[in-house]
Amino acid sequence: MAELETREQALAYLAQMSPTETFQVHPVSKGWVATKVLSPEQMATGQSVGLARLVIDSETGIIYQYPSWSETMVAEAYTTFKETGFNRGGTQIYPYQSRITIQRVREDAQTIVYQMTVESLTNPPEPTQQSQLTIEKATFAHEPRGWLASVATSHAEWLSRQNRGVWPEVATTEV
Repeated sequence: MAELETREQALAYLAQMSPTETFQVHPVSKGWVATKVLSPEQMATGQSVGLARLVIDSETGIIYQYPSWSETMVAEAYTTFKETGFNRGGTQIYPYQSRITIQRVREDAQTIVYQMTVESLTNPPEPTQQSQLTIEKATFAHEPRGWLASVATSHAEWLSRQNRGVWPEVATTEV
């Protein structure tokens, strides 16, 4: 586990998770509240509205994402979580807990079908899950429903936009 006692250590740890983003961090009891630093262009286009806050647990290295609450409200929710075990609003986002891999099975003009494999990155690991993922290209509607299928769909759609409409044959992402 990384040492997270100083501002510099907290910022370096965030850079491991998200190397292209810059954060401001402020100490709280047993952690750090982090807020993404936006460019003037991002501010001008309203990207600060709904901006989530992160909390780094300095004891475990787990990073939690909280809603766009005030820094004080996030710190209070996190402190309550550390004292009581009741986590109001925070979701673990790092270290990643799952690796999602999709491999194209078939494709036509309207849909693309992938074999989706979800591998646990936790210790001890959860069983590996496999299912077929069908995506409607025009609407991005997908079956099965669920959070991991939504992540896989979003990642595949993003890659298709990067490749001028060509959907990936194989892709992997971690959440």
